[in-house]
Amino acid sequence: MDHFMPQIFWHDRQGLLSVDLHHMMRNGKYRLVTASVQKEVRVWEFEFELGLDPKSQETKPQLTVGFLANLAFHNQAINQVKFSPSKEHDLLASGDCEGRITIWKLSDQPAPPPQDEMPTNKENWIRYKVLNHNSDVNALCWNPSGTQIASVSNDHTLAVHDALTGKRLFVASNFRSPNGVCWDPLGKYIVTMSPDRRMDLIDAVKGTRLKHFSSATLPARSFLSATGMIHLEEKSHKLFHDDQLFSFQRALVFSPNGEFIAAPCAHLELGSSDLYGTYFFKREDLGTKDLPFAFYPAPKPTFLVRFSPITFTLLPTTKENHLGLPYRLLWIALNKDAIYFYDSQHNYPVAVVDNIHLNSLTDASFSSDGRVLVISSLEGYCSFIRINLSQWGEIMTEVVPVCTSPNLIEEKKQKKRKSTAAAVAEKEKEKEKEEDPSKKSPVRKQTETPKGSTPKAVTPSLKKFFKKEPKAAGSPAPVVSAATPSATTEASPVTSTKKRIQLVTLDT
Repeated sequence: MDHFMPQIFWHDRQGLLSVDLHHMMRNGKYRLVTASVQKEVRVWEFEFELGLDPKSQETKPQLTVGFLANLAFHNQAINQVKFSPSKEHDLLASGDCEGRITIWKLSDQPAPPPQDEMPTNKENWIRYKVLNHNSDVNALCWNPSGTQIASVSNDHTLAVHDALTGKRLFVASNFRSPNGVCWDPLGKYIVTMSPDRRMDLIDAVKGTRLKHFSSATLPARSFLSATGMIHLEEKSHKLFHDDQLFSFQRALVFSPNGEFIAAPCAHLELGSSDLYGTYFFKREDLGTKDLPFAFYPAPKPTFLVRFSPITFTLLPTTKENHLGLPYRLLWIALNKDAIYFYDSQHNYPVAVVDNIHLNSLTDASFSSDGRVLVISSLEGYCSFIRINLSQWGEIMTEVVPVCTSPNLIEEKKQKKRKSTAAAVAEKEKEKEKEEDPSKKSPVRKQTETPKGSTPKAVTPSLKKFFKKEPKAAGSPAPVVSAATPSATTEASPVTSTKKRIQLVTLDT
């Protein structure tokens, strides 16, 4: 690996908060976006060219960076910027401390002249949509197609918007200032992390909470740490670090094919010792288990995980396969001082890069070809790590199989509709019954009243509706009378035994 740190004042010496690499190269150059405590978003391009090193007098790759655009619209510090993965829509999202999310779109029209001392923009990014929260936007992520965006905010909500129309699709509330969010590559789930030591699994379509992870009964294990051997007892443990963690984001992520969720901020309190690291939750176990599938220790609390998009074949030199995969994944875990490189065959870091900045690291992004890793810092500079893929192993050319999902989302059951043939057959049966009397359903005979007689009348008793009053001297007692069948005309014979409705009158 080669490390480069160009002496560029990316945002006028202000601390950088976010960095992201575009998924496509243009004219053989990578494209980069940065954001800082300033109000602007800036887009850059860079490449590695062979040049003569003045110190060693040897030909080595040299990093050259060019300015593309300065995007001014925000009024507060910009916490995160993300390029859309869509190949059809060239979009960029930025979220700030004012609760505003701006969707930028690359235009074919020439850029307008600058209004300040900045150089002229080479790319014209226009303000396409503006979305809003009621407080700071802490983290953003795009869906796999790059047309929807999920955001978490200090207003304790997760919001999902359609980036093309600006329509809010749903809002999930009752979080505690969530500061981490990622979207499932298979499109089924959204996962968030919050400082209340909790990770939530959410339906990416309806926004309903499916499950949360905060504590679990972990098996007894021993870990080798910087202070010596640490023994983990088999009991219930809180899984994540509390709100005292020095980080404004908890950047969890799915593995490239969605088989694992890598969650940073792991913190196990073991008496006088603390164990830090990163958890891996297996997709197949999300519906049945609350505990992580694997744990990767680190000397200090991690707050960000990023996977390389490149998949490698298994190393034949080692029999260990920690995650049990038929291929090998490469990823990094970031703490405030160092970058730890891991692969899925080992349960410890395979490489470490540290002491490259004077202030805390804040964000990181892999290029789409896996050859470049860019890291931002509060120092105001970016570091570029150029990765020689051949040193990590053989690149896997076979298609990685798609993993299965647990049955966490209940699908709406639809009523079975009869087929057209079944409906026609049923109609034919009914027609046969009408034509053949023997197949008709039996009809109950109606009871007939003898000819020349009147139906028996039923007079309702009204005594229960009246109270007996004492008879006053010299006054006649009230009489209650009702019409009887004798007072009515002779009724014609009827063929039913149904009761007749009668009119009851009261004489007063």
